[in-house]
Amino acid sequence: MTALQPQTVPVPVLDVDLEFLDIVTEWDVDTTFHAWRPGIVVPPTFRPAISPRVIALANQKGGVGKTITALELAMAYAARGLRVRLIDADPQKAALSVWLKETCYPADAKDRRTLRDVFFGEATLREVTYPTVYKGLYLVPSDPSLGDVENATPQQVFSPESLLRDALRADTDGWDVTIIDSGPNLGKLTVAALVASDDVAIAVQDGGLEVVGTGSVVTTIKTVRQRMNPSLQVRAVFFTDFKKDSLHRRIGREMNKAFPDALIVPCRESTQAGWASLGKRPLRMHTPNEKPTLDYDRAADLLIAPKQKVS
Repeated sequence: MTALQPQTVPVPVLDVDLEFLDIVTEWDVDTTFHAWRPGIVVPPTFRPAISPRVIALANQKGGVGKTITALELAMAYAARGLRVRLIDADPQKAALSVWLKETCYPADAKDRRTLRDVFFGEATLREVTYPTVYKGLYLVPSDPSLGDVENATPQQVFSPESLLRDALRADTDGWDVTIIDSGPNLGKLTVAALVASDDVAIAVQDGGLEVVGTGSVVTTIKTVRQRMNPSLQVRAVFFTDFKKDSLHRRIGREMNKAFPDALIVPCRESTQAGWASLGKRPLRMHTPNEKPTLDYDRAADLLIAPKQKVS
C-alpha cells in the first residue's frame, strides 16, 4: 500500500436517538397515504453477512446515486472501526476519485497510480491503494483512462473479467470491507466488479428509466452468476433521493417484488447532499445528522454484522 499521509480525521459515530427509519418486513402499500411511514424492508430470511466482504454498486443508468451510496456505506463502516477500501471503477466520471484523491494523491503526477495500472499489469492493487484523511478509509482511484480496458486486446489485458477478483485475492492486507463503485456501462469493467464481489447493491431513483435500467443490470448479474461467480447475490436496493409520494411508494413496491430477498432502503432526499458533493466531502462529514446519512448508516448495520472483538 502507498503510504502518503496520516489518517487524521475520525469518522463520527451517529447518535442512536436520531430519526432513523423503522425496520419492516415488506413494503407497505395498504396503510392510507397520510398514515404511511416508509421503512427499510428486511425480508424475514435476510441475515447480515460476515466480514470480510466485497460489495459492488451497480446499475446500467448513470446519475442514480451509486457513488454517494458507495461513499456513505464506506464511511459508515469506517465509523465502526473497520478497515475499508473504496475502489473507483467508473471511468466516465470517476466521482469518488474527484472527491477523495485530493486527500491522498501524490503531488508529483509521475508517482500517481490508478486502477487502470492494475488492469494493464503495471501495478498491484496494493500499490494503487491510498489512505485518505479519514481514519480507516482507503481509495483505489481511477480516471477516464480506465475506459481503455473496454477496448484492450487480450495481449494488453488478459482475462479482464476475472482480473480484479484475482487482484483482490492476492492482496492479503486484511480488509474488512471493499466497496466497488462501478460505472453505468455494463461492459468488461462492470463484469469484473461483479465477478470480484460477494454481494451487489443496486441504486435506483424515481422514474421508469431507472427501473428499466435495473432490469438490464439484473440480466448481467444472472449471467455472471451462471458463468463466473455462482455465489453472487443482490443483497440491497438503495432508493436514492426518496420522497414520500405516490410514485415513490409504487416504485418501492415494484422493487420489493423484483428483489424479495434483498434489503429495500429508501434513502431520503436532502439538499445537503448536493452541497456536500460541491464541497467534495462525504455527507456524513458535511451534515452527520442528515436523514440520508441515517439511512445509509442503518443499511450498513443490516448488510454486515458487527465485527466481533477478540477477547
